[in-house]
Amino acid sequence: MANTKAMVDFHVHTNCSDGLLSPDEVVRKAKEIGLAAIGIADHDSVDGIEEAIKTGDEIGIEVVPAVELSCLYNNNDIHVLGYYIDYKNPELLSFLESVQKKRLERAYKIVGKLSEQGINIDVERVLELSSGASVGRPHIAQALLEQGYVSSFNEAFWKFIGYHCPAYVPKMEINPQEGINLIKKFAGISILAHPGSYHKDDIVYALIAAGVEGIEVWHPEHSENSAEHYLEISQKNGLLITGGSDCHGGRKGKIFMGEIRVPYHYLSELKQKRFEK
Repeated sequence: MANTKAMVDFHVHTNCSDGLLSPDEVVRKAKEIGLAAIGIADHDSVDGIEEAIKTGDEIGIEVVPAVELSCLYNNNDIHVLGYYIDYKNPELLSFLESVQKKRLERAYKIVGKLSEQGINIDVERVLELSSGASVGRPHIAQALLEQGYVSSFNEAFWKFIGYHCPAYVPKMEINPQEGINLIKKFAGISILAHPGSYHKDDIVYALIAAGVEGIEVWHPEHSENSAEHYLEISQKNGLLITGGSDCHGGRKGKIFMGEIRVPYHYLSELKQKRFEK
């Protein structure tokens, strides 16, 4: 008989992208707080999955392999999660390597824009903070914080590197349709991440039209009303339903892991979709 009390956090990051904890540490933390399963969903990277699965097998935590792709739609940064993607596929790995190179170029451009404003941080320190993983704005924010240009991680975003800020540089331009198609090509299940952060339902419906297979209904940035709204949209459109903490290991001031706990039957439905492919 299925454990009706088992809970899942579908959306967790490791230090293979912009989280602070290693894949091993993330899985052990999940065990400590009583989760049955977690989704490892690093930004444009699958490097942490094997280590997470190994630890999960050792201590009894189910690890759902995933990736979070960064897409651009009408100048909006949109994230699409790909669950059960074939993370060992050489073609996928080659594509993600090209994304990593673009991320690196973007980091240099952001640091250059900051320099033009008299904000001088060492790009080598940014790369050190990324530990050779998928480099992103959180690593730049951490460098800004370390060097005293901001008093908090969030201030770095709203003052310098957030959307429409002076040092913002767009990511590699993959449109959501391409992202969804890519996930499908590599046997994954596509889920629109944290739709509430986009503040536009037309984006949600555009992604549904593009073939996204589910929506991340529960997320720390979603109010109770927002979650109910996205749950209704999901149910009306026959979409899969997930939710997660979007844990970055304390980078945003606290761990967050487990604050969003989704009943296991939603993972069972995701698996069923996987077996139908």
